[in-house]
Amino acid sequence: MKRLKFIAAAALLIAAPALAQTAPSDTLVVVLEKGTTMNVVSMGLAGDVIYKPDGTFSGLDGLYEGTYKVDGTKLCVTSAAAQQDNVCMEYPTGLKSGDKFKITDANVGDIEITLK
Repeated sequence: MKRLKFIAAAALLIAAPALAQTAPSDTLVVVLEKGTTMNVVSMGLAGDVIYKPDGTFSGLDGLYEGTYKVDGTKLCVTSAAAQQDNVCMEYPTGLKSGDKFKITDANVGDIEITLK
């Protein structure tokens, strides 16, 4: 019985970081379900980005791909091509398909995002 309690406690400790993540905001639910159109203003580069349920994303005609995770209102991405290693961006809440907003990335500057 003590061994079973120990195993259960160990499993809970291992799972705790995964449980700590907050559910996606309403805006990020739309992003994950429908994708976005991104416009990297400084590069004149625009295109669609699709987020898959397996935690991967791809877009901009294959130029931008990697992995993502969500924590509440933050979308965190890792992409070798974009030199991003778990870079988290805060997304505004309350947006729906067709809405636009802007974020600023340390490497490329302003990125205009439209929810699909």
